[in-house]
Amino acid sequence: MISNDSKVIFTVCNLAYLPKALALAESVMLHEQKKIKIYLFDKKIQCEFPTDIAEIIWIEDLSIENLYTYAFKYDITEFSTSLKPYISLELLKDYESVVFLDPDTFLFNSIESIWNTLYEESFILTPHFITPKEDSDVGMMRFGSFNLGFFAVSNEDESISFLNWWNERCLNLCYFETQFGLSTDQKWVSIAPCFFPKLYISFDLGNNVAFWNAHERKISKDENNNYLVNNEFKLNFFHFSSFDEENPELLSKRPFSDQNMKREDLLELSLIYLSVLKKYKLPITKTPYGFDYMSDGSYISPTLRKAYASVYESFPKDHNPFSDEIVKNFVKKNFLVESKKQYISRGFKDLEKNMNKLVFINKILKAILYIVGPNRFMNFSRLLVFLSSYRLNKELWKL
Repeated sequence: MISNDSKVIFTVCNLAYLPKALALAESVMLHEQKKIKIYLFDKKIQCEFPTDIAEIIWIEDLSIENLYTYAFKYDITEFSTSLKPYISLELLKDYESVVFLDPDTFLFNSIESIWNTLYEESFILTPHFITPKEDSDVGMMRFGSFNLGFFAVSNEDESISFLNWWNERCLNLCYFETQFGLSTDQKWVSIAPCFFPKLYISFDLGNNVAFWNAHERKISKDENNNYLVNNEFKLNFFHFSSFDEENPELLSKRPFSDQNMKREDLLELSLIYLSVLKKYKLPITKTPYGFDYMSDGSYISPTLRKAYASVYESFPKDHNPFSDEIVKNFVKKNFLVESKKQYISRGFKDLEKNMNKLVFINKILKAILYIVGPNRFMNFSRLLVFLSSYRLNKELWKL
């Protein structure tokens, strides 16, 4: 058995996600009787946190080489996921076993089974789901086979080798660019079993239950009022990804196959989670993400991040992109100054209200098709995919 002092659980988030991380911390304290380590990926500020359930560490306090380069070239999701293997390696210097949980996960039971598995296996992964479903299978092709909202690792040679490989890939290429086969830290692990055959895939359906696998997992209770999955597995933890606090009966803001059924078993879990989440709505969590702004207060747009990612190796090694004049000059030369304070991502959910724009763009594309012909139009459309990542088009930018 692994002693409690040699085990550690950690998560990563920015200030905006801190309520979720603290809700997770409360569940860990209840079921594991230990404090979780929360790594805050945000600009350090003076504030107070609940210290009875969590140890909170500012990422700026870790003295990570090139930290500000990562904070600048990556958005918050990319940045916080890029250092998960690095933090794991650091923790393994002091602990025998390490478990990572996303901040929006929540324990409903002890994870003793995971600790016990680590006694025999060096690294534990969970698939997104295990029941084939065509439309969902395509999503897994895009985002990766395994959900890295959870992993567990022990201090063994195989796992250390894997973490070193994964760490190098995440530091350099933790971008969310599914059109180029990249999905932050997650997609890399899809190919990891090719190189590290001892990685263990857990098919315990009580781990990492979420909206994307709800179609294959029904929640019930045993005679002791403990939650079960499919009347077989103990519900260890639920992943409340994209949780809809305003409409907990929908579970997630993202659509999924069982959402319109408004399942009572999922609603019960959602209401428990929501009640804990509300306790940690601290004023500090409304602070804007610190690494979204340069030292002079200028907003860092996603376009600027990708442009910088394209050329940062041309700048002096010891530069600080948030304050150095060389980066400020780069921004001005390339018209990358953004007057708006916040970027709002547009996706499929916004199609209806932007239909007029879509019709206009389609007319332009049809005109190009008429002018250049179908073969050249195909090459033109492939070029647009390439141009969708400014990071890969260094010639676009003036140094």
